[in-house]
Amino acid sequence: MKQIDVKTGNKNIFLRLLAALGPGIVTAAIVFGPGSATTATQAGATLEYSILWVYVAAFIMMATFTRTGALIGVMGEKSLLTLVKERYGSILSILMGLAGFLICAGFQTGNNIGVGLSMSALFGGGISVWAIVFTVVALYFLWSSDNVYKILEKIMMLLVLIMIITFFANLFMIHPNVGRVLSGVLPKGIPNVGLITAISGTTFSIAAAAFQAYSVKGKNWDKKEINDAIFDAIVGIAILVTISVVIMVTSGTVLFPRGIKVKSAMDMAVQLQPLLGASAKWLFILGLWAASFSSFIGNAMVGGTLLADGLGIGDSMNSKWAKIMASVIMVLGTLFASLLKANPVQMLVMAQAVTIFGAPLMTIVMVLLANDEKIVGKYKNNWLTNTISIATICWVIFLSIRQLILLIG
Repeated sequence: MKQIDVKTGNKNIFLRLLAALGPGIVTAAIVFGPGSATTATQAGATLEYSILWVYVAAFIMMATFTRTGALIGVMGEKSLLTLVKERYGSILSILMGLAGFLICAGFQTGNNIGVGLSMSALFGGGISVWAIVFTVVALYFLWSSDNVYKILEKIMMLLVLIMIITFFANLFMIHPNVGRVLSGVLPKGIPNVGLITAISGTTFSIAAAAFQAYSVKGKNWDKKEINDAIFDAIVGIAILVTISVVIMVTSGTVLFPRGIKVKSAMDMAVQLQPLLGASAKWLFILGLWAASFSSFIGNAMVGGTLLADGLGIGDSMNSKWAKIMASVIMVLGTLFASLLKANPVQMLVMAQAVTIFGAPLMTIVMVLLANDEKIVGKYKNNWLTNTISIATICWVIFLSIRQLILLIG
């Protein structure tokens, strides 16, 4: 009888699971940016672990729609917005592409500033200089590759690994009370609506979920890899939320008991030095750089690809026009980062204004496609997925109305 090598079997399973990852990690890296780190820091410093349940809810919503994007990508014969054009008309596909582009362009300035601030803290030099340097680096990666997804996946996996190592290293230094942390999973009221909506806004990104449809095609997955696509989508978003929770727990353990308030994640890095030592500060800043640079590249690709496809001039991230549009986002982000320094308020207002109308529209269309048997076949939404999707649509509309009131008021 042939003896089974358990170690070899386990190794093969691990390698098989690792091979089934990619697009979901890219999405996680795109969504987790400096805004996510800042929100998690503020949540922990202000409310300790009491709103951990919000991250659980955000995971369910984002995982559901990222899975939807993956299904549309592997089951659909054409690109996402080409399918929208064929089903609902070119006006809707153009509106979705334009909305995605403007949302990404608005948030790009914050990513540039995040890269500039973290590199300036690590090595000195001005924000503008570092923003320009990494724009050149990103443009080189974009235009030197015939397979943008392949290079994007490698970069994002490296950056996510850096984030995991750096943020978890700080967590292991502080030994939080696990029981108190887990108690935050159960809702105990809504203590801070602003922070809850901020967590939703920095964890749930419909544009990034839609981009999953392009990423799975970039990895050349089709119907045969349907299970890999679903597994990858869920794992990717689990990693996204876990990193946010780790930062919140670190902040809640270190800053909350001391009553230390912070305005940004960079403030937390400064506060960590006297409390945990210089290594904690530098690890946190390195993690912030990885978060900023991953969003820096990926965010531009999301906006560029969606606009090119919406206009019908490029249906993949490898197309010339997708690269041109992504380059425009990068250059504009650098320009405004240089002009605005550490205050990208004007660009964020534009992004938020577009999100008010664009996010509900994109969310509803994604659900319609996910229920179209001609596109996703037997994998169309079941009652549970539709229930989560409808609840998410209602939440996105609520956030949009709230944001509209804030902008007007």
